[in-house]
Amino acid sequence: MMSFRKPGLSSTVLLLALSSISCQKIQGLKDDIDIRSFSRTGGTVFGEPFQVTTKQLHFDTGDLFGKDVILEGDILERGESSTHLVMSDPDGRILVVLTSVDESYQILGEPSVNRVKILGRLERGKKGLPYLLAKAVRPGVKSSQ
Repeated sequence: MMSFRKPGLSSTVLLLALSSISCQKIQGLKDDIDIRSFSRTGGTVFGEPFQVTTKQLHFDTGDLFGKDVILEGDILERGESSTHLVMSDPDGRILVVLTSVDESYQILGEPSVNRVKILGRLERGKKGLPYLLAKAVRPGVKSSQ
């Protein structure tokens, strides 16, 4: 004779743990696909980042903090080893940190690349100044010079 046992607390906890791990892996996969898609096409598949200007980033009241945004602009200054850049649009300029972007030195190494589109997350630095932590870079219009 077989006896059936009611699922206990331990099996419920195990199921919840497994489901959360799976959700995290799926979200990570979605993020990876969005990053690759943005690098190639300038758009995302799963995410819905906001297209913003530097003015919106500087005057943000916390609505955009920690969220994915897209910013397009001209490169004013490139950091050593392509770890950062300063970009501008008609409304202002902002620091973009590139340490999370694989092979940013190849993407931005050509001096003819003077305009970029950045997928990143708005962060706050010292004294509350905003900066963009880049996830992906899409080179824009190339200079004809």
